[in-house]
Amino acid sequence: MILCIHIHTRHAHAKGGEGAAAPAQQGGEEEEEEEEEEDQDVATPWTGLAKLPERSDVLACLRELKDVGFKQLNVLLLGKSSVGKSSTVNSLLGETVARVQAFKLQADAEIISPFVKEVQENVGPEAAGMRIKLIDTVGLEDAESGDAVNLQALRKIADSIKGQSIDVVLYVDRLDLYRVDALDKGIMQAVSDTFGKSIWKKTVLVLTHGNLVQPPPGSDFDSFADRRVKALRGAIRGRSPFFRPRLLAVLVENNNDTCPTDKDGRRLLPDGSQWVPSLIGSMTDMAMGRRAYRYKPSMTRRPNAQLKWLMPLVAAGQYFLWKEVIRAQLDRDDEDDAAANELIWSEKAKERKDLGIGPPLRPNKIDSWRLEQMYDDD
Repeated sequence: MILCIHIHTRHAHAKGGEGAAAPAQQGGEEEEEEEEEEDQDVATPWTGLAKLPERSDVLACLRELKDVGFKQLNVLLLGKSSVGKSSTVNSLLGETVARVQAFKLQADAEIISPFVKEVQENVGPEAAGMRIKLIDTVGLEDAESGDAVNLQALRKIADSIKGQSIDVVLYVDRLDLYRVDALDKGIMQAVSDTFGKSIWKKTVLVLTHGNLVQPPPGSDFDSFADRRVKALRGAIRGRSPFFRPRLLAVLVENNNDTCPTDKDGRRLLPDGSQWVPSLIGSMTDMAMGRRAYRYKPSMTRRPNAQLKWLMPLVAAGQYFLWKEVIRAQLDRDDEDDAAANELIWSEKAKERKDLGIGPPLRPNKIDSWRLEQMYDDD
């Protein structure tokens, strides 16, 4: 089964492992820049945390991050429209901050919507002052057609996070879909082209609508979830044998009316697992396990600018080919034509001599050129 809770695996990082040190200490000037950026985010009290049934699990993860030097957990959400990005933001925070729309394909939608929340002393003293920043984004398909990639939105998202440290990326899709279509693959490729493939190394796959009570005929919940996750991982990784990001996967159910709960109100999936601890645990693992992602414009793949360094070599090769091969061959062809032409006039002169006639009147170069022009005009 793909879904699992990652609480136990994180303690190794918190004890001073290599992965834990990187986010806290990235060196001198760069570290000061990051702290300065974080201070620019205006945080509001995380009031919804007190209402979360999974509050203790969330606070445990935030405390671990704080212990290794984190002051703020920066999370970027990407995905198509209507897959549950905004609903996931609201579920994680325990309060309605992101606007949720059933049909979010619209040209006037906000490109990014950041939400910064801070843990208060009275809610979680062990993680007091720790902040979480959730960056919700517009759907990545074109608002006009709906079946093309919104490259303009991707570029604006990239520009908006330029210079920021992104600790976790949540790539959101739905569990209750049965295939990865051409648009999905196009969006994934566009994400790689815009942000660089390294962004997938900081990505957690989040599949919403996880309360799949009735899986397709011939499969159960676990096997269907495994196949869905495997298909998305395969589409992201593509055919490259050298590109194998970890891509943790978590199932989510944002509909509190239909999501089953245990006696303490913790939200459950059909297999009985608690999805909120699994999600926050995976986010913590991803943040602590690898250096934060930072977007730079040089990461964007520009097809028109690719291999431009080869242009002088191609031009030099063309010149060499013309001078040493093509031109030499043309000169040999001209010599062969002249020799053949000379042979023809010699035969004509011999025939006329045998007949007792004077030599043929051979035109000079100027007359030959004039005759050629006359024939060309005709």
